Amino acid sequence: MGYPLQSKLLKGSILTAIFLLVFIFNSFAQSVIKGKVIDDATNEPLPGVTISVKGSNKGTATNIDGSFTLKVASGTHTIGTSYVSYTPQEFDVTIGDGETKDLGVIKLATNAISMKEIVVSSNVAIDRKTPVAVSTIKAEEIQNKIGNNEFPEVLRSTPSTYVTKGGGGFGDSRINVRGFSQENMAVMVNGVPVNDMENSLVYWSNWAGLSDVASNVQLQRGLGATKLSVSAIGGTMNVVTKATEMKKGGSVGTSFGNDGYMKYNLSLSTGKLKNGLAFSFLGAYTQGDGYVDGTSFTGWNYFGSMAWEINKKHTLSLSVTGAPQQHNQRPRSNDYSTKAISVQDPAFPNDPKKKITIDTPSPQSVEAMGIKYNQSWGKRNGEEFTIANNFYHKPIAFLNHYWTISPKFDLSTVAYVSVGRGGGTGDLGGGINKTPFYNLQRTDDHLVRFDDIFSYNQGTVVDGFAGNKTLTPWVATADNGGANYAGKQVASSADGLIRRASMNEHNWWGFVSNLTYKASTDFTINGGVDYRNYKGLHYRSLDNSLGADYWYETKDANNKNKYVAAGDKNTAIDYNNNGYVEQIGGFASVEYSVEKLSAFVTGAASNTSYEREDLFLAVGDPNRMTPAKNYFGYTAKGGANYRVNDVHNVFVNVGTFSRAPFFNTVFAANSNKPIDILDIKNEKIYAVELGYGFRSKYISANVNFYNTQWDNKTIAKTNPNLTVAGVSYGLSKTVTTGLKALHQGVEIDFFSKPLEKLEISGMISLGNWEWKSNGVSNTYDQNNNIVPTMGNVIVYVDNVKVGDAAQTTGSLGASYEVIKGLKFRVDGYYADNLYAAFAPSDRNKVTDIGRQAWKLPSYFLAGTGLSYSTKISHTAVTFRGQVDNIFDKVYIAESYTDTPFTNRQGSFEIGTGGSSSNQVNMGFGRTFSLGMQVKF
Repeated sequence: MGYPLQSKLLKGSILTAIFLLVFIFNSFAQSVIKGKVIDDATNEPLPGVTISVKGSNKGTATNIDGSFTLKVASGTHTIGTSYVSYTPQEFDVTIGDGETKDLGVIKLATNAISMKEIVVSSNVAIDRKTPVAVSTIKAEEIQNKIGNNEFPEVLRSTPSTYVTKGGGGFGDSRINVRGFSQENMAVMVNGVPVNDMENSLVYWSNWAGLSDVASNVQLQRGLGATKLSVSAIGGTMNVVTKATEMKKGGSVGTSFGNDGYMKYNLSLSTGKLKNGLAFSFLGAYTQGDGYVDGTSFTGWNYFGSMAWEINKKHTLSLSVTGAPQQHNQRPRSNDYSTKAISVQDPAFPNDPKKKITIDTPSPQSVEAMGIKYNQSWGKRNGEEFTIANNFYHKPIAFLNHYWTISPKFDLSTVAYVSVGRGGGTGDLGGGINKTPFYNLQRTDDHLVRFDDIFSYNQGTVVDGFAGNKTLTPWVATADNGGANYAGKQVASSADGLIRRASMNEHNWWGFVSNLTYKASTDFTINGGVDYRNYKGLHYRSLDNSLGADYWYETKDANNKNKYVAAGDKNTAIDYNNNGYVEQIGGFASVEYSVEKLSAFVTGAASNTSYEREDLFLAVGDPNRMTPAKNYFGYTAKGGANYRVNDVHNVFVNVGTFSRAPFFNTVFAANSNKPIDILDIKNEKIYAVELGYGFRSKYISANVNFYNTQWDNKTIAKTNPNLTVAGVSYGLSKTVTTGLKALHQGVEIDFFSKPLEKLEISGMISLGNWEWKSNGVSNTYDQNNNIVPTMGNVIVYVDNVKVGDAAQTTGSLGASYEVIKGLKFRVDGYYADNLYAAFAPSDRNKVTDIGRQAWKLPSYFLAGTGLSYSTKISHTAVTFRGQVDNIFDKVYIAESYTDTPFTNRQGSFEIGTGGSSSNQVNMGFGRTFSLGMQVKF
């Protein structure tokens, strides 16, 4: 009776075996198409490129190394590529059963006809070839992370980078790299340096539109490999803007967020026309109330480009971009700033019993007013009004020319011009009955009493202001101008207040030209010239008289006693001078590249010339224009990268350079007289870096070690209202010389794609940045005379930590495509070993010897984002949303004072060794943004 069952089992086993054989046969017979996709201009691998079979739902995406494997049936197929901002390609592939066909290296070009020359002139580093530490962020990542943040914040998760929002106003953020402040970085747009030529600062409010027009941003940390005549210490941020699109189309988008944030943008492209020309345009408008109280803003940004393929040898492109804006600010003030929450006793850093609550915290402290408090604003006729407003427009135009002279010679040239107009406002005058602005009595909620200030300036007795005295008008006589101003309310340096505008304008042009000679397949020689010409116009004007009829000005020797009427914004007051900077230099490099080895040697030399013109000195005064002060600088650097195999590579670079001191240390005070007594010399920098790279199908990682020594560092500090021994010196400058610093550290970053839809990235940076010498400070009045008792003062900073940036940072993020087009990401960021920024000249007491800088508390921030992209006919629609600081963490982002502990303790710990009187900028709490973009 068992035979039927055995028969069934036997038949079942045979069918199973046949099925398995068929499955195995089909598996072995499966055909495979593989290849690798790279960028045509940089030869970098392109991860995430979509590889699909036309007419089917089969497809895959390239891995981290740009490779892909696609299983198909035998036959003839059309294989297509798709990647944002790149021109798609199609290949007809005929493949047999079980065959593997390798398409080799597929080069994708950007869908822009002017990208080649932009890449050449912008000194873009190439992965596994250029021996520098580098991070590159593409346009898609910028758009996914920017939200209502500012442009530098997209770099927060790159190694050794510290970004804060500064005072919290629109565009007031700043960035440090490897412990070097922003003025010690080179910021370039399409290979053009945009740092201010007098102080090397970058004001991001002038570049608010970069997030909309950036094709990518590359941060080369350390000396880098840029081809310019002057090197940077911390690193080089190179923003490559979108080039003129070859494809006809455009986009429209909108977004909104917390605190009234709204943004609208539009872009249009003609595509390449029959005559070889192509045009692209982008415009955007942004407004908001600001996260910080009293920091409302409005801003526009625009970008236009034209490209012309004249012939196969010549390509021209012209780009113009600008971002006119105005925003209210939360400035720093020594008299009335946001104070830190009181501190834990440093003798008991982990003992909660040593945290004693202050019964009555100071009215301007974070505890009393919260992290959004702004000491500079109030209400005027019921509307927001502030003493601190910034307004600026800095358009810049680039003309790129790329010339293929011959198969061996290429010449790329970019000429640029920028005209900046605008400034920032603040208080000026003797005060309300001699009381300085920030010390005036406030409303019950600590807002400035602007209505009462207007009334006082108009001659009305105001309750609450000391003495209840009205402003005394100036009575004009023949001795002080001759005009009759009797009965008018006149503000001056003796009494009354106005809102002045400090105008910092410029006319700037230059060019960078680079000739490339391909001596052989292995050797390339580059040489070029870098020229910059800059005129800075610096003066103050009467922005708002706050109710007074006139401002009485006495400093202009050409009009010793002049009355500037309310509403007159064209007459200079307080100071009026021009700064002239001319820089000319040349550079040359030799690059060697064989199968596994890439190396370069670069040399550069430059001359920087400074002149100053004081327009308040009498016409004909021989001191009205200074003689030129010239500083010769040089750079020598080199490096090599060795590709051990397809997985491992190592590199080393070394360099040294001599940099001219900044303009404001040569002419430190508001005077034409250079401080020759100090014999200010060039700063010297020595750097060495080692690196290791790992690349595989699923993970890429980098490890970098760096050591940078900075000698002969000079720092100039402005003292707005210096008083010594009862004598007022007004505006003065303290110049500290002879400083040395050492910046060392290790950086680790990685990117992994363990699954086709999962991406993980992270980094860890460990730095040790310290001052390595004491210095000497001298304080000068407005005539550059040394202030008594403040000359040749020893500054005690040896072995003190360099402040202003977290020396330990880490980040970890993950992105997952839940369904096709829907991506969810989470990010975490950690900062530790953050020390207060301080002016070295403030550490001039014996008690400062060996005292470490105030260490702020560490903090962790988490954020999340969601995006969904879909296609409707020929229109692509993308929705984006993100939340930053989702746990609403309260933290101190920076402190710009370093007052030591004074046994005054608070309700919770904020760090070690600092005082509650320290002036700080708090980080933002929870913020959000939502947006939509339609491409057609």
